[in-house]
Amino acid sequence: MERELLESIGISAEAEEKVRELWAGGNIQLDIPIIDLQHMWLVALIQELARVSTAASQDTERLKKLLIELVDFATEHFSLEEELTAKFGYPEHVAHKQQHLHFIEFLDARVQEIKLGQASTVRSLVNFLMDWLTMHIQKEDKQYRDFFAKTGANIKEHLHRLISRRDITVDRGQAALYNLVSGKSEVVEILNESVLSNVLKIWNTHNLAVHIPIIDLQHLWLISMIVELDIASKTLASTRRQKIFNKVVLGAMEYTKEHFTTEERIMEKFGYKQYPQHLKQHQAFIEMVQKRHSEALQGDSKAASHLVDDLKEWLVSHIAIEDRNIYTGLKDQMSDVQIYVRDLINSGKLVVKKKQVDLYNQVCGLKKA
Repeated sequence: MERELLESIGISAEAEEKVRELWAGGNIQLDIPIIDLQHMWLVALIQELARVSTAASQDTERLKKLLIELVDFATEHFSLEEELTAKFGYPEHVAHKQQHLHFIEFLDARVQEIKLGQASTVRSLVNFLMDWLTMHIQKEDKQYRDFFAKTGANIKEHLHRLISRRDITVDRGQAALYNLVSGKSEVVEILNESVLSNVLKIWNTHNLAVHIPIIDLQHLWLISMIVELDIASKTLASTRRQKIFNKVVLGAMEYTKEHFTTEERIMEKFGYKQYPQHLKQHQAFIEMVQKRHSEALQGDSKAASHLVDDLKEWLVSHIAIEDRNIYTGLKDQMSDVQIYVRDLINSGKLVVKKKQVDLYNQVCGLKKA
């Protein structure tokens, strides 16, 4: 039954066997069940990348989807590790977090290459990922595990508290793989239904801050919509899920109108050199949202999950790379940019909603947006 479940969600028997091999050899065992489960899933995703990349006819869309899922799950995993190392005073917390950030940035760049049709890079990428992951677990992760043991940190109690608050996510496939490989049945599905905690994980692990407050505020609002739809697609009945899908589509349309207009005004006003290319990407986003909306109207039950994937890809390929380039290109004019934005708000040409400011302040830890 568990094997059938894994097959249905795209984890092959070959990927499972590689996880078993590493587990039996002790290469990925920390004896912290949730962390072990997450390491297993990362290995399984990398093995699926290997399988798809070496297939006779390479499926570029499947490769891209796997890479995005890998980035998404690595974000979840690293966030939990960083929460633990910060909570229990691990001396190498900052350095450990920096390694995670570099790994995510590396993956983000590979997603962009796949998007541009450079699928051949995946074959060398798989070897790098497996080497990095196993070395990271065997050295860096075992160091924090040993530190916790030496200092008497009550990890199990803390993780139990996170689970009871649903601050940790474990889907059915991840639980099935862990239970199959470990021979246990202690892990079950856990769904994190907190929008804010999920927004924080995505924002911090992907390092999405552009450092232009109005743009960061609007990006956070898009991320909150992605998270809300992602949660709904996993937890809610079809009728309620459809309502949230409609809400997110409308919100994404509003986002394009408000956010893209703001970015385009700033880029044009201050002579951003990549403005024409950036404009084309905005148009591609609009077409993507309209396509998913049309699919939903035609009764496609997978339109919501496809939109979540599309929006996550947008985070990785556009916000994390292209929008950060705006700051780089205009950083010497940033004081003037801030004055210009305030003038837009004061003149009514740019509307900032209180709930958007509240989210920005919660995530960025500021008193004033």
